[in-house]
Amino acid sequence: MSLHVAVDFGTSSTCVAVSVHGREPQVVVFDGQPLVPSAVFAAADGTLFVGHEAERQAAVDPARYEPHPKRRVDEGELLLGSTVLPVVDVVRAVLTRAVGEARRVGGGAPVDLLVLTHPADWGTVRTRVLLQAARGLGRELVLVPEPVAAAVFHSASHSVPDGAALAVLDLGGGTVDASVVTRTGKSFRVLSAKGDPTFGGADVDQALLEHVGGLVAAKDPEAWRQLVEGREMADRRKRRVLRQDVRGAKETLSRHAYTDVPMPPPFPDAHVTRSDLEQLITAPLSRAAALVGAAVRDAGLAPQQLAGVFLVGGSSRIPLVARMVHEHIRVVPTSIDQPETVVARGALRAVSLDPERTGGMAPQGSLQTPPKGGPGEVTHNLRVTDDTTRKITRRITPPPVAQFPSAFPTAQPPRQKKSKAPLFIAIGVVLVLAAAGAGGYWWLNRKEAQQQNPPVNQIAVYDYRFTLPDGWEQTGGLPKDRQVLLQPVDRKTTGGESPADRIAVQEQTLQYNSDVDRPRALKELQDQYDKRAKDGEKVSGFADATTFAGKSVVHYREEVSGAGVDWYIQFVGKVQVSVGCQATDAGKAAVRSACEQIVRSLDIKQPQ
Repeated sequence: MSLHVAVDFGTSSTCVAVSVHGREPQVVVFDGQPLVPSAVFAAADGTLFVGHEAERQAAVDPARYEPHPKRRVDEGELLLGSTVLPVVDVVRAVLTRAVGEARRVGGGAPVDLLVLTHPADWGTVRTRVLLQAARGLGRELVLVPEPVAAAVFHSASHSVPDGAALAVLDLGGGTVDASVVTRTGKSFRVLSAKGDPTFGGADVDQALLEHVGGLVAAKDPEAWRQLVEGREMADRRKRRVLRQDVRGAKETLSRHAYTDVPMPPPFPDAHVTRSDLEQLITAPLSRAAALVGAAVRDAGLAPQQLAGVFLVGGSSRIPLVARMVHEHIRVVPTSIDQPETVVARGALRAVSLDPERTGGMAPQGSLQTPPKGGPGEVTHNLRVTDDTTRKITRRITPPPVAQFPSAFPTAQPPRQKKSKAPLFIAIGVVLVLAAAGAGGYWWLNRKEAQQQNPPVNQIAVYDYRFTLPDGWEQTGGLPKDRQVLLQPVDRKTTGGESPADRIAVQEQTLQYNSDVDRPRALKELQDQYDKRAKDGEKVSGFADATTFAGKSVVHYREEVSGAGVDWYIQFVGKVQVSVGCQATDAGKAAVRSACEQIVRSLDIKQPQ
């Protein structure tokens, strides 16, 4: 028996599709539903509960419950109750449950092909975590970007001509992602991607719950507070049922003009209308729709050049979503009855196994070698063998944004309890960051600079982009801090320690226009530098106007654990971008050359 499985590991829920003997993919049903919660509960005896079982166990001990493990993929380790677990083990628990249900549908047969989907803006660090978590669950592992899977599914029933582009808006449980995907022959590639990790279906549920509270809480404010905040077992169970009913009400309002939410005593049932819901979520859905327009512009296209706009993700059922998209780009979007299943079903269609193909070949839907000259092309490694999934780069949690950085990360011994050691962040000023729209994205851009020259790698992230130096690779970053971490490809480590040669690029949003009030920006940097020097930190050479790589920059230097760190800061309007270059004595020349290339090519734009 040939069994192919696709897993769409989502922020709130996971969807699984199977294909037996090459037949049309079918969705795996969990407890009568096409989705299983991605939640994980770590019991005291070491058992990991997944899905609905995890949600039920959470009522016993919420501290051991993680409802959104996908959001924690950057953290290395999670503290659940008193247990420290590697993130990869938590993700593996979800994937194991998903694959186990798929094998049940397939009569217990082993999985020949396991397809894993991921956001278009995930880099090598995050995808490696996903691959390590899935190792051994299938004979062959394949990665497919989520918008590519959606585009392949859409093309099965709608014409997408060769060379045409399709916009995909994915409104999931915890995030919003907008992408533009183009078709080249039988394959698809991502041209651009925009994302907002701060809004999703769970936020719609919360807004509706608060609205319900506004309708009924006046009868007994203390009882309402106890219901939504109480820690007793009875309160937790009531709250869990209420949240399920509110989620059901949201789904009903996608089909009907009104519904009622059953309430526990002493509250009367709450009557809610579609109009109520739309008033609550118009603003965030407008921002989500605007992401589509932004992705289209980043792809170098106009809306009228699109072959269509495809809505996926469970929250795309809300009728207001389609209306907002149409208002923003004047293109009527399309969707299906079960938009939450599109990515999993499309992923299997995107990958076809050829028994005669060699190990170096990529499956259908591959983005390994995109054609030359396309704007914003994204490279993804799809076919994965055991040899290419062994090395996993760990991350260290950074300090809060707006802290003045003291150092790059120092070496950390493996398997200590959850690390608090700071990862470097860009040189900061005491300011309040703009919270709205803080979700970030990045993608790897490959194109030819000139016909006779080799392709040039571009890192295009947030409100900045720069050329990736030869021999360097992106090994991490933190989207909420708009940060990218680079290290040499051939870096060496000993004893599990982190390498010392590295470069960081990070953006901060200012509350004022630095072009108009540059003295303020410089003074705030100078004040912070003076404070650090007074506190005895090894900083030196602060210069508020110097030249590096042909650019006017602010510069200062610090010494950290035997390595020197040079910081180069540029301002454009309300954006501050800092480049930190850390080098050991042996790596000085290579780091300086790479740092010069990054600063020279750094292009900063004003945020939308």
